[in-house]
Amino acid sequence: QQVLVSMAGFEPSRLQARAGQDVALTFVNADSQFHVDGGGWHQFRIEALNIDVRIAPKSQKTVNLGSLPAGNYEFYCDICCGGKENPSMRGVLEVRG
Repeated sequence: QQVLVSMAGFEPSRLQARAGQDVALTFVNADSQFHVDGGGWHQFRIEALNIDVRIAPKSQKTVNLGSLPAGNYEFYCDICCGGKENPSMRGVLEVRG
């Protein structure tokens, strides 16, 4: 599943997966290193699963989250644009059983 991350937030901001199956996400960071807030870096953080991925400016990164239990997991970027307090910089990974 591909996720675009930029100053505008995550697109899509609602992700879905199946419990018991490997979850792989490819993040595409559209921002440049000249961005004054955070230097163009973005983050995919799920506190409940201890996941913290950093995505460099103008790059893409594929992350295998492994097999996850069913549940709704809030994720966010806390590097720029108001961080996790900004609704645009948050989303939900919904893992269904």
